[in-house]
Amino acid sequence: MRGLYGLWFFFAAHAGAAEVFQVTWPTQHGSPPAAVSGQAAQLMPAFRTALKNLPEGMIVNLALSQPALLGLTAEHSKTIQPLVAERYKAIVANDLYRSAPSSLSYCFTPFKPDHGLATLHVPDGFGPQTPVIVFLHGYGGSFLWYQHFLAEHFPKHLIICPAYGIAPSIMPGAYMTECLAAVEKKLGRPFAAKPWLLGLSAGGFGACRVFNDLPHRFVGMICIAAHPLTKQDGRANTHFMAGGDEFFVKNGQFQRLVGPAKSFIVPGAGHFFLLTHEQVSITKLREWMQVR
Repeated sequence: MRGLYGLWFFFAAHAGAAEVFQVTWPTQHGSPPAAVSGQAAQLMPAFRTALKNLPEGMIVNLALSQPALLGLTAEHSKTIQPLVAERYKAIVANDLYRSAPSSLSYCFTPFKPDHGLATLHVPDGFGPQTPVIVFLHGYGGSFLWYQHFLAEHFPKHLIICPAYGIAPSIMPGAYMTECLAAVEKKLGRPFAAKPWLLGLSAGGFGACRVFNDLPHRFVGMICIAAHPLTKQDGRANTHFMAGGDEFFVKNGQFQRLVGPAKSFIVPGAGHFFLLTHEQVSITKLREWMQVR
């Protein structure tokens, strides 16, 4: 009876009120500390200090002026800097996200963490039938603009963004299992429907690994701006999206590895097509996820 009361209280407290908050759990599967070298290593102490004192948007804009810190070329940084800046302006103007917690200090910790971390977007009217997205971030950490972007286009979804160091390409299935369990515990119930697993860039490689380990936990997987780790065998509900100007698309590697899996190449787009070709990318994601 107490459990039913607790469940009712949670939904009564959250229904109709969107929220963004973080969930943590004890783990032995946290990411190794960020391994950087050269100019990035020299900048890292100042960057970590800034993470403790400045808003995330300001930090990311400053970091993009030193693209090596985020593993970017100068050309890539020049392309996305104004687009990311617009995203953070939208965050500042958004009552829900203006004070949302950042995950970057966790992602750039100099030690292997003893706890896991995920940021949740709980939508208006959250309830037992709310659909779920689990999103794995790209290289550089779990930026808040990722979740803000997804919440803008999928406002009725519960969006779970696990943080895993600066690149979740090697995220173990055990970490994801712990994350899902921690979220379900926080929400007071198992998911009514299996989540979609989305991964971007390094997170796309991580999503391939996690989905291979835990296919029963997800309704499907969408790998964005990355390619399969091995040749696909036609497993149901695996999807791959890449920009037409990516080197692995131009040399045919993407097409060879994707095989019979569903795929989509964004014409004339590079690595950051979610920002540069937003509408066509979102239209395809909504089609694959059958979101109306």
